[in-house]
Amino acid sequence: MGTFPLTGNIPMKKNGVLFASGQSFFVLLVHNTICHMKKTILHLLLVLIATNTFSQAFTPGNFVVVRIGSGAGVLTAGVAQPVYLDEYNPCGDLVRTIALPTVVDGTNKRLTLPISTSDYTEGYVSLSQDGSQLALAGYDAAPGLAGVSASASATVKRVVGVIDHNAAINTSTALSAFNTQSIRAAVIDGASIWTSGGSGGVMHSTLGGTTHTQLTTTTARNLMVINGQLYATSTSGSLRITSVGTGLPVTTGQTMTNLPGVSTAGSPYQFFMINAGSGSDVLYVADDNQLKKYSLSGGTWVSNGAIGALSDKYRAVTGQLNASGHVVMYAIRRNDNSTGASGEVVTLTDNTGYNASFAALTPKLIVHSNDMQVFRSIVMAPEAVSPSLVASEASSLRQLQLTPNAARDQVLVTFDAKQLNKGTLVVTNSSGQVVKRVEGGGLQNGRVNIDLTGLLQGIYYVTLHDGKTAATKKLVKL
Repeated sequence: MGTFPLTGNIPMKKNGVLFASGQSFFVLLVHNTICHMKKTILHLLLVLIATNTFSQAFTPGNFVVVRIGSGAGVLTAGVAQPVYLDEYNPCGDLVRTIALPTVVDGTNKRLTLPISTSDYTEGYVSLSQDGSQLALAGYDAAPGLAGVSASASATVKRVVGVIDHNAAINTSTALSAFNTQSIRAAVIDGASIWTSGGSGGVMHSTLGGTTHTQLTTTTARNLMVINGQLYATSTSGSLRITSVGTGLPVTTGQTMTNLPGVSTAGSPYQFFMINAGSGSDVLYVADDNQLKKYSLSGGTWVSNGAIGALSDKYRAVTGQLNASGHVVMYAIRRNDNSTGASGEVVTLTDNTGYNASFAALTPKLIVHSNDMQVFRSIVMAPEAVSPSLVASEASSLRQLQLTPNAARDQVLVTFDAKQLNKGTLVVTNSSGQVVKRVEGGGLQNGRVNIDLTGLLQGIYYVTLHDGKTAATKKLVKL
């Protein structure tokens, strides 16, 4: 069986049960080992754990489905409907439902979405690249408003909902963008937000903002920020899976460029990438009603096969690495975005490895939607970011780098030694205990090899202090 060895920068914060700590690890371990047991036992365990510390926070390793409609009545195409975030555990058991606002509350706006019999592109949720926040776009409209996607944005604002790991909802970002056009997706990184939609292209705005900058005039669908780069799917001309500008663009005049080697035909919707050696180099996409896999080899994306027939109608996909280095995927299929064809969630584990075909794998059905609601998109649940990682973003020691990351026996720590006055480098485990320390002359060359043999597998934090400020990087020990 193949594996996805972890080296380089990890594009997604959540990389499986091995890299969680404390009770998060226990929750994931429970989920991954007792799906075959009776649901009553699973529910009891989850209640006991949640009572302890997880009564509000999302559970790492769970997945979240964007659902349109309450399930109480027949949905009418084009009419604004209430939106829900349904959190499921890996077995497909519903953990809880989070309702997005349907009334204005202070600065928080409403966020509703319609269904359609011809457009499956609205309501795509994303995970921030640090893994701590979800972003979803919709309309500041009351449930029942007809023709909401074609409404004037001056009166029906296009709203971005940001949901953190504690399920706190912020819908204060309300834009007069995508006038008479649909808003399709949003992604957040720090205070920056990017949105996509109809003929309006890709926009940049900020959390809580009411203004926007149009980056492209090219239409886009799903958005993701991975390893500091903005990506989008599209069906404009020959564009399909693209980078948007360079890095995280905020100005007009950006160009969308196809990823080299990826098909310029088809109809791609949601996608995600996994790091298998040199960055974000395994790509999974719900494309043209199938699930497709690509691996980056020699600068070109190589097809690794497809799963499903055209009648399967795959529209959304998410996933993460597990402790064995395999990719656990969750996907929405059989979704016509209409009443009676509302979608189901399947799961599969890609154990074929990097640049190997996964076409022979068989998905397992774990959730089926009520016919009076629609499963729109899917994403891994957000989780908290270490405060030290947040602090490091503002640090002057920005050149701190770890190679490789993840690492098995040794990691090379490099940094700008000119910034050091009296430096200390420490490695701490997930409990905050110092397991390695380097001081003084050992830091003068800006290069330190850290011996990792003897350390348990899991998450560690490498922190460099210069006497005034500190920079921290997360390290995965294999």
